[in-house]
Amino acid sequence: MHNADRYLPPRSTTGLTPIPSEGAVTLIWNPNTEGDLAGYVVLRASGPSGALMPLTPGPIQLTTFRDTVARGARFAYAVKAIDKAGNASLESARVEETAR
Repeated sequence: MHNADRYLPPRSTTGLTPIPSEGAVTLIWNPNTEGDLAGYVVLRASGPSGALMPLTPGPIQLTTFRDTVARGARFAYAVKAIDKAGNASLESARVEETAR
């Protein structure tokens, strides 16, 4: 890693896919390949144009996340990659889903 790399944020996460189930939405996404990746922060909004707020208190290591929500609730989601220096990527593409 070059010194300049610690100032560069990770690339945006790709492939974010929501999978609805009974009372939940499970999210999956492609792993980032940066060597200094700390994890991912999952974001949720209560509508297609609502403000995204973090669902995870800090970066998680997995590339899946299960959000337990009320049946019939529709949310928008995005993910940010975070590196070990605390730099955050741009948000992934926003996806929407409704829990069954």
